[in-house]
Amino acid sequence: MLTSRRALLGMMAGGLSWSLLPLSLRADAGRRLYLSARATEQGEFRVSGFTPSGEPLFDLPLPARGHSFALHPGGRDVVHFARRPGSFARVIDLERGAVVGDIVPREDRRFYGHGVFDAAGRLLYATENDFEGERGVVGVYDAQDSYRRVGELSSHGAGPHDIKMLSDGETLVVANGGILTHPDFPRIKLNVPTMKPSLVYLNRRDGRLRKKVRLAPALHQLSIRHIAVGRGDTVAFAMQYVGPAGNLVPLVGTHRGDREPQLLAGPEYVLRGMKQYCGSTVFDVSRRVFAVSSPRGNVYTFWDAGTGNQLSHATVPDGSGIAPGTGPGLFLASSGGGGVVVVDARSGKSRPIASAFLDGGRWDNHMINAEA
Repeated sequence: MLTSRRALLGMMAGGLSWSLLPLSLRADAGRRLYLSARATEQGEFRVSGFTPSGEPLFDLPLPARGHSFALHPGGRDVVHFARRPGSFARVIDLERGAVVGDIVPREDRRFYGHGVFDAAGRLLYATENDFEGERGVVGVYDAQDSYRRVGELSSHGAGPHDIKMLSDGETLVVANGGILTHPDFPRIKLNVPTMKPSLVYLNRRDGRLRKKVRLAPALHQLSIRHIAVGRGDTVAFAMQYVGPAGNLVPLVGTHRGDREPQLLAGPEYVLRGMKQYCGSTVFDVSRRVFAVSSPRGNVYTFWDAGTGNQLSHATVPDGSGIAPGTGPGLFLASSGGGGVVVVDARSGKSRPIASAFLDGGRWDNHMINAEA
């Protein structure tokens, strides 16, 4: 249920560090808007919208650290999820750059950082933790009724994190990280020796399992965390390894239809440099090339989804947030130390976006672009 609009507007008063810019600026920018969460130098958490040139459009306060976004297909608003385990999902009106409410999970559930709308924009599907039942669920919310919770589906696994919709508009794909957690011990992994990560395809209407993809048993500590969907419903997935520190394991893969998952490695020195941890993944505007961030390794890697080849890599300190740029093979990539760069996936070359606003934020895990 959404909290009071009046109360939220009151919370916003005095909290904006940047004024809303005229909406005509968004038209001048090709109606492209980038969104990401950040922390200020004073340690405040915010969610921000900005143009490709780094000019701020809005900068709104958050009650805690933010994570990812679910963009309404009509572009009217976006839902911004708290970092897991999260107790809020903030609804933002993109035309006005204003918070219009918070979605609050059930008492015995916590948001797990990601969500996706159906093609009509009526229903929102959010990954959640049934922590007492030790299972993952997908909460279902009615966007036409103040985001009232109207049901839930099983994620058919533990620790669901990312979730996407396939092109048929009926199939949800869920990255089950396989890790059990409890809000009383929010960052502690409770089942590392027995975890079973999976990539699950399910029917959005009744939750029926369509396919469950698992890796080889020897890789059961390779947590499938983030996914992106490209051409032909090719699913790129990025992983985090929680096994022995000295092991060298693949961290990136693709899957499509009834085929077996393909694990991608690239050059060994780049793989070692990723330090067993990926932070996000996204396709470019052509949906043929995808990027994977590794904030612990200070590196972004770029991959051809068709061949599985690594195209290049780029060094960005504490880099995690990444979004499609304005053309094929181009990406915007953010740094947890401040600043955003434009990267060419073919060459790995990057150039910073000159912006005091972008330089002044410690950018968080995810970034998206939106046609407003």
